[in-house]
Amino acid sequence: MPHDYCCSETDLVAKRPQGSLKVKDMADRTFISPYQDTLVAEAAKTLYEQKGCSVIVTSNDRNAGRRIPIGIVTERDIIFRVVAQNRGPFKVTLKDIMSSPIVTVHSEKWPKEALDILKHKKINRLPEVNGDGQLVGILTTQMIVQKLPVDKMVEV
Repeated sequence: MPHDYCCSETDLVAKRPQGSLKVKDMADRTFISPYQDTLVAEAAKTLYEQKGCSVIVTSNDRNAGRRIPIGIVTERDIIFRVVAQNRGPFKVTLKDIMSSPIVTVHSEKWPKEALDILKHKKINRLPEVNGDGQLVGILTTQMIVQKLPVDKMVEV
């Protein structure tokens, strides 16, 4: 099950302007999310074709009947965990090299909360999930900075 990183709301409430952007307004809806049993070679080919730099590995949640994010694999993971170790990309699956458990952020969280997660967990990509835990987007620090209005930067 994905882990949702929780932040303290106490210091954020006073800084929340009415009608400000939330994670759901900033995250990219274009992402690659193969199943955990996908071969690394196939994922790498998809990354190349889509000009991506990471995949969010998913699994079927049989109880809920939907796909959920369970890990992440980056280009760097493929290089260091497969190529550099002389493991065959046609033999290794994503579940063998993914970083897990995955850290996610809920769609309704504020940009400050997402930035706190990115900073404290020392990660670069933050999958966005809805109330059902279903993957709906991906967020990076760069996306937040690009989409947050300049007058709101002080508040973040």
